[in-house]
Amino acid sequence: MTEWTEKGHEPGVVVLRDWQWFVRRAIDKTAVFVFFAVVVLAALPMGGNRDWAWAPLCVLLGLIAIPVSLGLGARGGHAVGAIERLPLLVLIGCWLLFAGFALWQMTTWAPLTADAWLFIRAAEILGSAHAPIPAIAADAARNSLLKCLACALIFLIARALCRDRDNARWLLIALVASGVLVVSYGIAMQMSTNSCYLGSYLRKQFELTPGDRCQMGGTFVNSNSFACYMGMCVVAAFGLVFNSHGTKAKVPYGYDEEEDVRLVDWFTGPRVVLLALSLLMLGGMLMSASRAGFGASMAGMLFLGLLLLRGRGRSRSQLGRIFFVAFVVLVVVGGIAGSGLLSKFAVSVDDSSRLRIWSAAFQGIALSPWMGWGLGGFGDVFTLLQPANSLQPNDIAHSTPLETVVELGIFAAIPAMVVVVLPWAVSLRGGLTRRRAYRNLPAAAFAVAAVPILHSLIDFSLQIPAIGFVTAALLGMGWAQSFSRNELLA
Repeated sequence: MTEWTEKGHEPGVVVLRDWQWFVRRAIDKTAVFVFFAVVVLAALPMGGNRDWAWAPLCVLLGLIAIPVSLGLGARGGHAVGAIERLPLLVLIGCWLLFAGFALWQMTTWAPLTADAWLFIRAAEILGSAHAPIPAIAADAARNSLLKCLACALIFLIARALCRDRDNARWLLIALVASGVLVVSYGIAMQMSTNSCYLGSYLRKQFELTPGDRCQMGGTFVNSNSFACYMGMCVVAAFGLVFNSHGTKAKVPYGYDEEEDVRLVDWFTGPRVVLLALSLLMLGGMLMSASRAGFGASMAGMLFLGLLLLRGRGRSRSQLGRIFFVAFVVLVVVGGIAGSGLLSKFAVSVDDSSRLRIWSAAFQGIALSPWMGWGLGGFGDVFTLLQPANSLQPNDIAHSTPLETVVELGIFAAIPAMVVVVLPWAVSLRGGLTRRRAYRNLPAAAFAVAAVPILHSLIDFSLQIPAIGFVTAALLGMGWAQSFSRNELLA
């Protein structure tokens, strides 16, 4: 290393420093690799949505956080610039308010709420019971809070590691690779069991008869969550396709970046591979027949395109290139795998069951508007308020914001939502204000995170650990890449 060669130093000193640099570099890269692997491979064990899956992942994340907090893999990544100090303080404050309120709901110091009669009735039947607390299911509240803590750790680690643009880019690559594994497993199960099994787990709710076919779900129990994850991976792949670093065609002198490059020259090897993988994952998403997943994914693609094209003076060829590629992808994949989605749109499947769930959720809010029912308690709330014409048990509100209000109450739900919306807005800020050469990463983070955030308005994808973990990492990456080095040093 020439920068370490000084006058008067013996050659052995330089060799020793070279060896130390190599070891330190290897340790840093190992820390980054292990963190990315834990986050993106969480989708493989049933989406991480079982205690035996997400609990060990939380332990691993805690162990990874220790060396990263000491600087491994994140040289200078923990520094806080003056411009990000206020939003970061607001974010930390909102998370502490949310977590503190959730813990308060599990104590007898909180006032009595609508569920107090349940504890009194249990004492009458059993002879003794826990003193009344707002959290209707304290064990579920502790589990939910642990998942939220894991997401907070992921955000902070990603913010530190992804100050490095190469690490940020590798996060997107790791997400695409994870999507390929998930959809490949889904195709294998489609060929062997018509997607009705996930391993030995029967995905069909009722009795399975010969010839039954189920919507593709990959490694997820729920096909809608699978579609959301595939949408995230597709948007990430397109973010890499239009990333000028590493996939840039040779531009003649005098041309502005890639805007006037011929279409045939634009299709470099890495771009062709990414487009092929996008076709594969988009096909899996369409075979899941998830309307909300498809809509949220298209919104993410639109956001990505608008952010990347913003401020371009001569963007007609670039815009035409994007629409041409998108049109080809939709026609090819839609013709092969979109029949299930089209039929679902045409038949307009009855969603009255979801409307009944939302009706019960609003009743729960009316009964305990300020203190809520405790994190993870929606299943018990729905059992109490389940309409007579709804026979199927349900533990999810099919709307994450609505379920948050039910479980935390109106006031405490606000900081809980800010914890998600604020990093998303910071990523948008980076995609809008950073120079063209540096906006692609925060723009990709905003667009990819838009898929689960929008999807969760009418479903529960953010509550699936695998999706929640990846979203937290993307928001951390988008946050880190939204501030330029000059802003951080100011």
